[in-house]
Amino acid sequence: MSLMIKRIELNNFRNYQHYILNDIGKLTLLLGANALGKTNFIEAIQLTTSLDSFRKPKADYLCKDGSCFASVKTEITDGSRDLEIKLTIKEGKKEYFLNNKRKQARSLRSLLPSVLFCPDDLDLIKGSQAIKRSVVDHLGDQLSPNYSAVRKDWEKLLRQKNHYLKEEVDQSVLLSINDVMATVGAQLYCLRSTIVKGLIPYIQKAYQDIAGCHECIDIAYIPSWMRHDISREHYQDVPYVSREKARETLLDCFNEYFQDEKERHVTLFGPHMDSIEFFINQKNAHDFASQGQQRSLVLSYKMAEVDFITDKLNQKPVLLLDDVMSELDSFRRRALLSLINGSVQTFITSTNRDYFTPELLESARIVTLEGDT
Repeated sequence: MSLMIKRIELNNFRNYQHYILNDIGKLTLLLGANALGKTNFIEAIQLTTSLDSFRKPKADYLCKDGSCFASVKTEITDGSRDLEIKLTIKEGKKEYFLNNKRKQARSLRSLLPSVLFCPDDLDLIKGSQAIKRSVVDHLGDQLSPNYSAVRKDWEKLLRQKNHYLKEEVDQSVLLSINDVMATVGAQLYCLRSTIVKGLIPYIQKAYQDIAGCHECIDIAYIPSWMRHDISREHYQDVPYVSREKARETLLDCFNEYFQDEKERHVTLFGPHMDSIEFFINQKNAHDFASQGQQRSLVLSYKMAEVDFITDKLNQKPVLLLDDVMSELDSFRRRALLSLINGSVQTFITSTNRDYFTPELLESARIVTLEGDT
């Protein structure tokens, strides 16, 4: 049996002074007007499951106005063991605890992962490449502590090299860091591309269930060194390469464009410049998909994450749906709710209970937020 959340306690978190939700079941529906804290509650769950927030706030912003300390306690169980994940925020720092023992965040991410779907995600298909990379990285971080470590190593090296380029340090220093960056960049390329490739059959199945048609869905991961050599029409044909080949190619690019990077004071190649493209019937969804197709594709991606995590970790993630019902038409609302169907623990926020069927309302724990908490 998968772990599930049974209790959440918030103290001085965002707009919550003190709030406890007990006896949490498979489906929880949080209803209320805007600005009452529905999204804050979802954020608290995300911070104690995926150990991250889609808002990317400074730690101080998580504390209620006038307070310098906040905490979130999430009690989870699988029927045979009970665990408590606790987040504390104090003096601008976040600390995590598992059963009162301090832990590094990355060591807890795969314990009870989560998948968030919020209105901003509906821009995924037409959004920037930075957003798409971030979505894949968030998934990768939850699947493996090694993914998080490699990603952070790359980001640290990238900042360091860009600093060196701006300071115009000695050439030998840049050559040395290029060698390390090629190794770490190749690792991150392989980790990302493996996830993207692995997601494809899950997205294809979810899209067919949601859209009710047999359109061909595909995703391509395009490394930085290929973006300059091929046109957008041929992105779908980009092959995956081995880690050693990726390392050699990155190093060749660093050497070939060494002078360009020095003149522009920025690193031109590496995972921070890679692309992720979605396709429907062999056409780039960014350029050709209708709004309905885009939304079906985003829904499919989110539901694919749920099944992908379940299969990889043998643990069902928590599904967090934050105010997305108002952004979807009735057809896609029904499709999304039918896919949930009690299979994963789900939290839904909404301003309008009319979006939900009588059957769902009957099976849900309905929590109404009405004012200060």
